[in-house]
Amino acid sequence: MNSFIKKIYFVDDDPIFVFISKKLMKEEKFTESIAEFEHGKQAIEALIECDQQNELLPTVIFLDLSMPVMSGWEFLDSFQAAPIENKEQIKIIVMSSSINPLEIDMIKNYPVVHDYIVKPITPADLNKIKVCLVNESQA
Repeated sequence: MNSFIKKIYFVDDDPIFVFISKKLMKEEKFTESIAEFEHGKQAIEALIECDQQNELLPTVIFLDLSMPVMSGWEFLDSFQAAPIENKEQIKIIVMSSSINPLEIDMIKNYPVVHDYIVKPITPADLNKIKVCLVNESQA
C-alpha cells in the first residue's frame, strides 16, 4: 500500500469498532501502518518510547474519549505535558459516539486536537483528514 500517511495510532477500547475502522482504512488506503491501543496509557507510553528511540511518530492519532485505565481526556493532558519532540506535527482526531455540545466545547480547550468525529468513521471523514494534511504539507 502506498499512502501519504505512513503511521497512525488508533486508541479505542471497543474491539468491534477498531476492527471495522481498520478495515475501512485499509480499503481507503488511508495509512501504511496502524498501531492500536485499548487505552490512553498504552498510547502515551508508546509515543514517548517512539520519540526516545527516534522512531517515526504517528501522523494522526484517532482518540476515543471514554476508555478504562486512562481516558481520552487524561491522554490529552498527558500528551500536552509529555516531552515529545515535534509533537505539534501529530494530528489528534477525537472520536465519540455522542454529539454532546459540552464535550465539543471542552475539546476546544485542547489546541492539540485537530478535529472531532462522531462514530462511526466514514470514508468522507478519512478523505477530509487526508485533504487537510495534504493542504498543510503544501503550505
